[in-house]
Amino acid sequence: MLNKRTKVYLVVIYICSFLSLFFSYLNRNTNDILDISTTGFFLFSLLSVVAESFPVVFNKLSVSAGFAITFACIYLFDAFTAIIIISLGVIFRVYKFNNKYYSILNMPFYKVLFNLSNIIISIFCSSKLTNVIINKVENPVYYAFFKFLLITITFLLINSLIISILMSFITKDNFLKLYLNNVNFGLLNIFSMAPLGYFLAYLYKNSNIVGILVVTIIILFARYTFMLYIESKTKYQETIKVLMNALEMRDKYTEGHSRNVADIVKAIGRELGYSESHIEELELAAYLHDIGKIGIPDYILNKPGKLTEEEYAKIKEHPAIGYDIVKDIKGIGNIPELVRHHHERYDGAGYPDGKKRDELSIDVYILQLADSVDAMQAKRVYKNSLNTQEIKEEVLRCRGTQFHPKVVDIYLKICERENLCNMRG
Repeated sequence: MLNKRTKVYLVVIYICSFLSLFFSYLNRNTNDILDISTTGFFLFSLLSVVAESFPVVFNKLSVSAGFAITFACIYLFDAFTAIIIISLGVIFRVYKFNNKYYSILNMPFYKVLFNLSNIIISIFCSSKLTNVIINKVENPVYYAFFKFLLITITFLLINSLIISILMSFITKDNFLKLYLNNVNFGLLNIFSMAPLGYFLAYLYKNSNIVGILVVTIIILFARYTFMLYIESKTKYQETIKVLMNALEMRDKYTEGHSRNVADIVKAIGRELGYSESHIEELELAAYLHDIGKIGIPDYILNKPGKLTEEEYAKIKEHPAIGYDIVKDIKGIGNIPELVRHHHERYDGAGYPDGKKRDELSIDVYILQLADSVDAMQAKRVYKNSLNTQEIKEEVLRCRGTQFHPKVVDIYLKICERENLCNMRG
């Protein structure tokens, strides 16, 4: 159910899109409308539908090859013509997500209208701002270069702005952090598609139909390559999760522990304004942090009572064992460091190396706090689980000793709006 602020925002966006369409119609360039042939109109409309029908979805965000077509239309035509062509792509697209096909027929009307409104406003503003600025440039080389940059940057910033405001109303996350993350996510897609869009526009102006077909194939191939990358990355992450779930089955007391820790570190990472790739690294570290327990005997892991000194010394080896397991894996960033040090303390009284304060990255302390908080929620024979208030009090009590002060402050701030203290229900 959408909250009141979100509904008001959607109405404002719908009105702005109508005004954008209306003013673009009033200021349309009749020369552009006459110049674009019926063949050209249907060609770009078809390309728009095809490009929008094959998005790549990752972490609830989607990208498509559609910006190449959008760029070409903004570059070639007036705002009204570009809006009509790209809107047809949004209206008639059919795409697959989670083994289900979606179209205008089975999507909520407000979502379809929002997507359409976002495109209309983004194209209108990008086209108008670009024309206002570019008309002052006389050198033809500079003209083409600045027009390329202006279309790309203004579209990205405006499109991301509209989406980020909506996301902030729905999720109640910090708007600026959402906006920066969305801009960062869109940079690669936008700037990889814009050059192809430019070539598409150039070839169309020179009536090179064969060239247009070649560029179209390149655009779809770029989308296919990106899709393969996302799929391989997703499968890699899913494999890690399956392995850790299998490991947790050995220890009946920690079922779901890695998943809970991952949820906490992601929330803290977002609050700190981390990029999506940085958050992904933290999440993967959360799933892998206890992998060293592979080297711990079952009788110790599943002992119902308190551990003896010898048994406790043995289980304290698992961070170092985990580090040895993951240290030679390529392309996982600082995860080995996080795995090794997730039982260190801010005051240096932790293990295995007794490091403290700035000797460790703040990411270590994020993982360490998340691990500790979920452990507080777990019920053992020798200890009861803590409730939400007790966890907050314990975390605050250990601020500056066991836990990094900044991480504690961020965590408690998040707890005011999210139930991170009761992940186990």
